[in-house]
Amino acid sequence: MEIILVDDDPIVILLQKKLMEKAGISHKVISFNNGEDVIEFLSEKESGSNYLMFLDINMPGLSGWEVLDKLEGMDKPFGLKVIIITSSIEDADRFKAKSYDRIVDFWVKPFSLQDFSGLKLKFDL
Repeated sequence: MEIILVDDDPIVILLQKKLMEKAGISHKVISFNNGEDVIEFLSEKESGSNYLMFLDINMPGLSGWEVLDKLEGMDKPFGLKVIIITSSIEDADRFKAKSYDRIVDFWVKPFSLQDFSGLKLKFDL
């Protein structure tokens, strides 16, 4: 399983990578600063690939929600689970996240080493 990080803030991506390292998650990590690039990347992928994506919902250009909608419209046979990473504390965002089958968790920034350690066990990373 490859890990995809999508956030417009490079500091958040760096922090995620460092916390994964400390949690002992050594899977390949691919990062993107916008939704357009991750859609392009996934549209070129072959079947059989599995990904765990950490997706920010509030980004310029394509928002995380728009990325999810575009993914739903893709006819690609790859496995993709999504963890929402956001600074939003709005109940509406949590409720909306439940309408997407790919979303397996909803994390509000800031996150911690314990979040990633728990993730390692949950997804056998």
